[in-house]
Amino acid sequence: MTGTTPGLDATAMPALRREAPAVVLVLDVEHQTVVHATTGALDLGGDVTGLPVPVAEWTRAAELAGPGGEAFRPGEDPVSRAARGLAVPGEPVCVPGALGSRSMWATGFPLPRRGDDLHALMVLVEVEDVSETGDAAVRDRAVIAAGLSFTISDPRQPDNPLVFVNPAFERTTGYSWEEVRGRNCRFLQGPDTSPEAVTAIREALVREEHAVITLLNYTKNGVPFWNELSLSPVYDGAGALTHFVGIQADVTDRVLGEQQQARNLVAERRARADAELAQSRLALLAQATSMLASTLDVDEALSRLAGLVVPRMADWCMVELVDGDESRTVTKHADPDKQELLDRLPGLHGTERTEQSPVARVLATGQPMLVGEVTPELLAQLSEGDELARAYTDLGGRSGLVVPLRARRQVLGVLSLVSTQDGRVYDEADLSMAADLARRAALAVDNARLYSREHAVAEQLQRSLLPQLPDVPGLDVAPAYLPGSTAAAVGGDWYDLFVLPDGVLGLAIGDVMGHDLQAAAAMGQLRSVLRSYAWQGSGPATVLDQLDQLVQGLHMAALATAVYGRLTLPDGDRPGRLRFANAGHLPPVLRRPDGQTVLLDGVPGLLVGAALGTHRDETEVEVPSGSVVVLCTDGLVERRGLDPDAGLERLRAAVERADATTAATLSSALLADLAAGDLDDDVALLVVRVL
Repeated sequence: MTGTTPGLDATAMPALRREAPAVVLVLDVEHQTVVHATTGALDLGGDVTGLPVPVAEWTRAAELAGPGGEAFRPGEDPVSRAARGLAVPGEPVCVPGALGSRSMWATGFPLPRRGDDLHALMVLVEVEDVSETGDAAVRDRAVIAAGLSFTISDPRQPDNPLVFVNPAFERTTGYSWEEVRGRNCRFLQGPDTSPEAVTAIREALVREEHAVITLLNYTKNGVPFWNELSLSPVYDGAGALTHFVGIQADVTDRVLGEQQQARNLVAERRARADAELAQSRLALLAQATSMLASTLDVDEALSRLAGLVVPRMADWCMVELVDGDESRTVTKHADPDKQELLDRLPGLHGTERTEQSPVARVLATGQPMLVGEVTPELLAQLSEGDELARAYTDLGGRSGLVVPLRARRQVLGVLSLVSTQDGRVYDEADLSMAADLARRAALAVDNARLYSREHAVAEQLQRSLLPQLPDVPGLDVAPAYLPGSTAAAVGGDWYDLFVLPDGVLGLAIGDVMGHDLQAAAAMGQLRSVLRSYAWQGSGPATVLDQLDQLVQGLHMAALATAVYGRLTLPDGDRPGRLRFANAGHLPPVLRRPDGQTVLLDGVPGLLVGAALGTHRDETEVEVPSGSVVVLCTDGLVERRGLDPDAGLERLRAAVERADATTAATLSSALLADLAAGDLDDDVALLVVRVL
C-alpha cells in the first residue's frame, strides 16, 4: 500500500525512540486495531504511517506468510488471531524483504483486562530459517522464543508498576503473576546489583529512551542471575507515553564467561608484565656483570655500579666502600641539579653513624634491608644535625633499599638505593634484585682491590730488581719504569748504567719475553751477567754474544732483546762516542745538539737465545756535548693495530719536539706523549744527556 492511510494522523504516529530487539505490537481486541508498536513493527508494516491502524491493514502491509511462504487464509495469521483475543503459543512466520525472506517466531496472548478495554500483546522475534524444519527444530525454536521474558509496566501509575508478565518471566524469576502484579520490578535487585546499572535504568525511564542494560538480579529463592534488560517506551497515537516494554534474557553463562575471560586477560597481562620485568632484571644483571668484570679499577667499578642503578632502579644512590679506616663513596642522582647536594652527604655524615641507621645495621649484620617507606622517624635516625636533616629532605625519599657489598664472606661496603616521592615503592622482589646486583658488584670490586694490591706488589718487586744508577759527572740521566695496565705481574723489562774500570760508561736496556716471576728472575740474571761480561772490557758485540751463549747453555731465559753500548764522554774538543750492538731490540734514538734526531737503526742482530754461534755487528756514532741518547723498550712504542715502523717514527718525532732542557723534562714529555692511557706492555726508559 502506498501513501497515507485515510483517517490516520501521520503526525500522531507513536514510535520508539530507538530500535527494539523484537517486533512488539499492542492490539485493541474490541476495535481490531494496532494501537501501539515499536519502530521495528512500524517498519515491518511497510507504508503504514500512523496509529491506530486496522489489524488487517497492518498484516496485509507486512505480507506475513507461513514457513514455506504460503499465504495465510484471511484472518488466520497469528496477528489476526491474537487480535481476536486468542493465545498464539508460538509459531513460525515468514516476512518478505529486499534482501530475502526473514524467518520470525510469533507469540501472542491477551493482556489483563483494564476496565472495559481488552488488549493483546503480539511479539515477533527473528530466528533462523524455519521453512523446512522438522518437529524437533520447531520445538527448539519454541523453547528459544518462550525463554524470553516480557514485562509491561505502566508509568502513568505511581512507581511505574508491572501490569503484565509472561510465563517465561515467572519461570526465570520464580515469582508468580499474583506476586508481582502492581509492583515495581526493583524487587529483582539485590545486595550485589550494580548501583550504576540501576542509575542507568532510572535515567532511561526519566528520559523515555530505549536502553539495553545488563545487571545482576535475584530469583525469588535468592539465586543471582545476570539479566540483559531491553527497555523500550511505547506511545499512543497522540505521542503520549503509555507503557514500558521490557524484554529480558538470562545471560548468566555469557557474563560469567566474559568475566572469566577478563580475569584470564588480567592474569595474562600480569604474567606478561612479570615476564618482562624478569627479563629486564636479567638483562640488567647481565649488563652489570659485563660492565663490572671489564674493569680492574676500584673507583671505576663503583662508578659503573652507580651508573647502572640510576635511574633504572633508583632516583639516587650511594655506594660506600669500607676498607679498614679508609672509605670510598660514589654517589649518583638522576637530577643533575641535586648531584652537588648528594656529593656533600657523606661529609655531612662524618665518620660516625647512628647505630640504628640502615647503613650501620647492614654493615654490622651483612643482611639486606628494605625501607618500604621513609618516615620522619627514620630521617631522625639518619640525621645527626639540622644541616643533614635538610639535606635528606631536599634530596627526597619515598622508599629505600640498603644491601651489603659482600664478597668472599666479607662485607666490603653498602649500596643504598632511594626512590623519590614521585618514584616507586620498593618490595621484596626489588630487594632480592638489588642484593643480587650488589653481590656481583662486590665480587668485581674485590677483584679490582686484589688486582690493585697485586699490581702494587708486582711493581714494587719490579722496581727492586732495577738498579740504582750512579751519579756520573758530565751526565744527566733520567730512568723511568711504568708497569703495563693489563696485568698485575712482574715482567722482564730493565735498564742499566754503570762505570767500567777503564772509565767508559756502560749503557744497557733489555726485555725478557714474558710477564711472570720467571721473566723477572731471568731479567735480574741477564742484567748481572751482562755487567760481568762488560766489566771485562769486551766490546758490545762480544758482550752480547757471550751473554747469548750463557743464556742458551744454562737455559736462563727463552728469548730476550737487548742493546749494550760503551759511551765515551767528550774530552775538551774531542766529542764523545757511543759504540753499541743490538740484539733484536728497538734502535736507540740520538738527539744532536742542534735538535736534529736520528734513529740508530743499523742492522740489528738476532735476539738473545735465538741461535748459537751468532756474531753481532757494532755501530759507532759521535755524541758531542748537548746530545741526548734515548733507550726504551717496546711498551713505549708498540700499540695494537699500529705498524712498528710508524711507532718508531712517532718515537723519533716525540724526542725531536720534546723539551730537552734536562733529561727529566725530556723523559716526562715522552711518557706523557707516548704512554698516555692504558699500556699494553711494561715500559722501561733511559734518557742519557751528555753535558
